[in-house]
Amino acid sequence: MVNIAELFPGKVRILVVDDDSDLRLTLCEYLESSNFNVLSARDGSEAIHLLQSQRSNFDIIFTDLVMPSGPDGVEVLKVAKQFYPSSYVVVMTGYSSIETAIESIRCGAFDYLTKPFKLAQIDIIVNRILEYLAMLDDNKRLSAKLAVITEKSTTIDARLERIELLLSSLIAKVPT
Repeated sequence: MVNIAELFPGKVRILVVDDDSDLRLTLCEYLESSNFNVLSARDGSEAIHLLQSQRSNFDIIFTDLVMPSGPDGVEVLKVAKQFYPSSYVVVMTGYSSIETAIESIRCGAFDYLTKPFKLAQIDIIVNRILEYLAMLDDNKRLSAKLAVITEKSTTIDARLERIELLLSSLIAKVPT
């Protein structure tokens, strides 16, 4: 699998939110080894504080669903979408159910990941997000190019109309 992170060196910011310190640290180290800029939060309150402090714009957020005392993963998801609608949130849980999966997706989660998971699953999810971001960048770039070409085409069309008018008036003045 191609490591799309290489296309976005140092640009992609990831937040990992989990009360399980072993999982949180493992996930952070793994993502940092792929050259991502990674921050972590021990619980929902810390994550929400990071999200609300306008200095932290995260592209991808991995959040545990169930965390003791304080906001849960769905609250983190809602705050993330409120402050950064273009962020991609992945909800992780060891207590999966159809209801929590549906609620997470309805609230804007990009994906729902059941614990325990393999780090290869993280790669797949992150690469899907980065592929989508690359397509959005391409779309913006190509749209800008199309706008320039359309403007030039309009200018050329206007010039051609003037030339046709001039030719018509010249032809009309030529004696037969």
